[in-house]
Amino acid sequence: MIVTGLFLFIALFLSCVAAVLYLAPRLKILNIVHYDSAEQAVRINRYAAARLLLPVIVFLACAWIVEMRPELAVPLLFPSIIAVLIAVVWIAAGVTRLAP
Repeated sequence: MIVTGLFLFIALFLSCVAAVLYLAPRLKILNIVHYDSAEQAVRINRYAAARLLLPVIVFLACAWIVEMRPELAVPLLFPSIIAVLIAVVWIAAGVTRLAP
């Protein structure tokens, strides 16, 4: 089904972003963060990578549920969007704590 594929694609995309943040932590790719030093970039990127796993898990769960019950595709868009927003707020709040 197309909607299941959409949920899986977004989960794959977010997991790739999390992998890049974790495996190449010296890259300064988060646009909401002002990096002061390279070691701060490593801490912040690894912190953000771990927090991005929340929406990945939610999108994978939604894909599984939609595969079983296709009529729930539209209502499951809302928890997916909320999971992304929670992850962004969680990362932004943590960055203020990690940045000296």
